Amino acid sequence: MREYILEKVKDTTRHFKFGGVPVFQRDELPDNINPQAVFKSIEQLIPNKFFRGLKGVEIGHQEIFDKRSANALYKDGVFYITHRQDNAPDLIDDIVHEFAHHIEELYPEEIYGDQKIKKEFLKKRAELEFELRSEGYWTQEYDFDNLKYSLDLDNFLYKRVGPNLLKMMTAGMFVRPYASVSLREYFGTGFEEYFLGNKQKLKKISPELYNKIDELVNN
Repeated sequence: MREYILEKVKDTTRHFKFGGVPVFQRDELPDNINPQAVFKSIEQLIPNKFFRGLKGVEIGHQEIFDKRSANALYKDGVFYITHRQDNAPDLIDDIVHEFAHHIEELYPEEIYGDQKIKKEFLKKRAELEFELRSEGYWTQEYDFDNLKYSLDLDNFLYKRVGPNLLKMMTAGMFVRPYASVSLREYFGTGFEEYFLGNKQKLKKISPELYNKIDELVNN
C-alpha cells in the first residue's frame, strides 16, 4: 500500500485539500518531498468519516519532539508533524499514525469499551517483561500494567535494552517494538500497519486489534 501511495504522489498536482482542513507549514520540508501530493494521496486512502473533528495540520519543529525523540504528535484535533523527514514514506507514516490517535478520540467507547484490546496488550506486556527478566534485566521499578505512556519505560526499552535487542524480543509479539510502549501506541502502530503495511501480519500477531480496526473501517 505504501508503494501505491508513492506512485500516486508522482502524478498528483500541487493543488490539494486535506479533508477540508488547513495545513500550516512553519518550517520547510526537504526538496525531495511534495507535501501537497502526500496529503492528497492519504486523503484518498483514509475513509472520509475519520476526518470528522480534525482541525488542521502543522508542519514544523516542536520542543516536545526532542524530549520524546518523536516525529509527530496529536493534540486537540491537530496533527503536529516534524519537517525533519528523510523522504515521502517517512511523512506518510507519521500522518497515518497520528490519524490513529485522532480516531481514538472519535470512537473511544467503540475501541476500548469491551476491553478486548486492553487485555491483548497487557498479555503481550507480561510476555515482554518475562523475556526481559529472562535476559537478566531488572524490571521491578517499571509498571508493565500501566496502559499510559511512560518516559521512564520508553528510555529503559530503547536506551538500556536497546532497539536491536528489543526488536528481536518483540518479534511475533508486537507488529513493531514501539507498539509496546503504551496502549495508545499499540493501537497507533496497528492502525498504521493496517493501512500501510501487512494486514495479515497484524491479524496474526494482534487479532483483537486487527478486528477492531477492521470494524471501524467497514462499519
